Amino acid sequence: MHIKFFLFTVLSLGSLWAAPAQKTPEQKGPQDVEVLAENVTKQGTLIHATNNVVLYSPKYLITADEAYYDTASGDLELFGNITMLEGVSYASRTGHTKLNLNTNIGVSDPLFFFDDETNVWIKCENAILNPETYVTQKSIVSSCNTQDPDWKIAFTSGEFNKESKWLHLYNPVFYANDVPVFYLPYFAFSTDTTRRTGLLQPEFGFGSSEGFYYMQPIFIAPAVDYDVELRPQMRTNRGEGMHGTYRFVDSAYSNGEITTGYFNEHSDYAEDENLNNSSHYGLHVMYDRSKLLSTQYDNLEDGLWLDINYLNDIDYYNTMTNETTSYDKLVTSRFNYYIKQDQDYYGVYARYDIDTSKISNDTTLQELPTLHYHHFTSPLVLDNLLYSIDYKAKNYTRDEGITGFQNEVDVPLTLYFSLLADYLHVSISENIYASHIAYGNDDTKENEWRYWRNYHKISLYTELAKPYDNFYHTMYIGLDHIIPSAEDESGMYYDKDFPTLNTLAKSTSLTLKEFFYNEDAEKKVSHKLKQIYYDDYEYKYGDLENDLKYHVSDKISLGHNLHFSHEYHKISRNQISINYADDLYSTSLRYTYQDAVYKENTIYKVEEDAAVDKDYSYVTFYADTKYFTHYNLFGSVNYDVKDDEFKGWSLGFKKSLKCWDYSIQYRDTTTPKLTSVGTDSVNKQGIMFMFNLYPMGSVSYDFSRESEQKVTN
Repeated sequence: MHIKFFLFTVLSLGSLWAAPAQKTPEQKGPQDVEVLAENVTKQGTLIHATNNVVLYSPKYLITADEAYYDTASGDLELFGNITMLEGVSYASRTGHTKLNLNTNIGVSDPLFFFDDETNVWIKCENAILNPETYVTQKSIVSSCNTQDPDWKIAFTSGEFNKESKWLHLYNPVFYANDVPVFYLPYFAFSTDTTRRTGLLQPEFGFGSSEGFYYMQPIFIAPAVDYDVELRPQMRTNRGEGMHGTYRFVDSAYSNGEITTGYFNEHSDYAEDENLNNSSHYGLHVMYDRSKLLSTQYDNLEDGLWLDINYLNDIDYYNTMTNETTSYDKLVTSRFNYYIKQDQDYYGVYARYDIDTSKISNDTTLQELPTLHYHHFTSPLVLDNLLYSIDYKAKNYTRDEGITGFQNEVDVPLTLYFSLLADYLHVSISENIYASHIAYGNDDTKENEWRYWRNYHKISLYTELAKPYDNFYHTMYIGLDHIIPSAEDESGMYYDKDFPTLNTLAKSTSLTLKEFFYNEDAEKKVSHKLKQIYYDDYEYKYGDLENDLKYHVSDKISLGHNLHFSHEYHKISRNQISINYADDLYSTSLRYTYQDAVYKENTIYKVEEDAAVDKDYSYVTFYADTKYFTHYNLFGSVNYDVKDDEFKGWSLGFKKSLKCWDYSIQYRDTTTPKLTSVGTDSVNKQGIMFMFNLYPMGSVSYDFSRESEQKVTN
C-alpha cells in the first residue's frame, strides 16, 4: 500500500517536471509549506490549486485533485483522490479532508487509514483528525486484503493513538469473511512492534476441565538495559495467578533474568483433583557472565554461570502457560564459576536437585559445593612425556539420609612417540586414581570409604587419508589396552545413593572410525565400529558396537546403530532412523529396541543393577508438509511396540495467511501432577484449536478429556 502511494506521488511529480511552464510553486514562510500543481492561483493569503496537486509540509506529503490553502490561518481543504503520507509509517486515502496544518486538527470523510509496519488498515465513513489520535465512526479494521478480507472487525466508534499505537474499539463485532462470529462491548490491541512499554498479544483458551483461560502480558521497558514482563492469567474453573520476568544486561559481558510466579487454585478444583498444594509458586534466576575478574587481570579467563530453580510442586510449571509440556522429575539448580590461567584451572560448582515426584525433598542428595582443580597437560622433563592433574572435592548433603564429603584425584602420566614414518602413533600412560569419602548421618560403624587404583594404558593408532577420483576417504584405527596394576578398597561404598562407581577391568578395545566425502567436500558416510575384549571378566567380549550414517543427499539421511551381545548371543540394541527435509516436506522415523540385559560397553565393568529394568521397543515418527498452499500438515507418534500401546501422538494442520493463521490438532499427551499421595500421570486426549489474528493475538480452545494414570511414587 505504501509503495503504491509512493509510486503515485512520484508519477505526479514526474508529470509536473515534464511541464515546468505550467507550475507555480509557492513557499509559505513559517509553516514551511510548498504547493505544486498544474494550475495554481493566489488571492491574498488563499491559494487555490487544481490538477495533480502536491503539497509538502514538515509532517505531511499530500496529493489531491484540488486544494485550498490559507497561508495565514494554516487551514487546508482537499478534494478528490486525496493521499496523505504522515511520516514513514502512516498513509491515508480519502475523498474530502479539512485540516489545519498549524494545529494538525481536522476531519475526513470517508477515510481509509493504513499502518505500513503492521499492515493494519481502518475504513470509516468519517474521522476526526487530531495531532496524536484518529477518532473514527462506523468503521472496519483488518490486516487482510482490503477486498473481501478473511477477517474483519466492525465497530461503531474507535480511537487510534499514533503515539502509543493502541487501537480502541467500541461495540466491535468480529467477522469471518462476512459471517459475524461474536460481539464484545469493548476491545483494544496494540499495533506497536518496537521495544516499548505496553500490552503484548494476549492468549485465550478454553479447556474442558479448567474452563476459559485468559492471559494478558504486560511489557515494561523503562531503559535499554532492562525490562519487565508481567503475565497475569485466569482460568475460570481452576484459579488465578501471575508470573513475571525481569531481564537485564549489567555489562558488556553479562546478562540475566529473574522469573517468579504464583498460582492459586480454587478450593473445589484442588479437592476434586486431589492436589497436594492449593497454590503453586516458584523462582528461576539465570545469570551468565564471561568476564568477572579477567577485565582487571591479564592472562586470566573466568566465567560465572548461575541457574537457580525453585518450585513447591510440578504444577508451578503446568500453570505457567496453557500448553501441555513434559518435564524431568528432577528440577536442578546450578552454580558454576571457573578461573583459568596458563596451565591451571580452578572451579567452584554447586548443584541442588528438587525431586518433584516426592512430597518431601529431604532425602534428595545434593552437591553443595564441589571444588575443582585441574592442571592442563604439560611436559615433564621430556617434550613427549606429559602429565596432568585433576582433583575434586565434593560435599554431598541432605536433611535425611547418609551424607558424605569426597576427595578424588586422577593423575595420568603419558609418553607419546611415533613409528614407521609417523604412520603409527603410540602412547603409554600410567594412571593413578584415588578417592576418599567421609560419611555423615551414618548409624553404622562404616563411616568412611577409601579407594585407590593404578592402571597402565597402551594405545596404538593411525590416521590415514586418501583422495580418489570421486570421493575422499579418512580413517582412524586405534587399539587401546588397559592393564590394572594395583587396587585397594576399604570401608563401605553406598552405591545406591552416591554416583555409580565403575570398577576397572583388564581389557583391549579396537576402534575404527572412517568418513567418506564427495568431490564437493560434503560428508556422505560416517562409520564407527568398536569391540572390547575383557581379559579377566567372566564374559570375555563386550557388545560389538556399529554406528553407520549415510547422507544420501542434502535432504535424506539414514542411520543405523547396532549393539550385539556376545554374552547373550543376541542383539542388545538396535536403532534405525530415517530423516528427510526439503522446502515442502520434513519427516523423521526412528525405531529403537533395547534389551533388558544391555549394559553400556566401556573399559569398565558395570554392576548388574545398572542393567535396564526391562526390554523396550519404541517407534517414534514425525512428519509435516507445506505442499498445499498456506497449509502445514503435521503429525507425530510415539508407539510402544512391546506393550502394543501408543504413549503419545498428535495429528493436525495449520493454515497460515498474511493476516492470520489457525491450527487444529488432536493430541494424546501425558502430564505429571503432584497429589497428596505422590505424583500422578494425567493423560489428556482431545482437540486443540488455535487461531491467531495479526497483530491482535491468539485464541485457543482445548476440548480434552483427562484421565489419571497410576501413582508413580
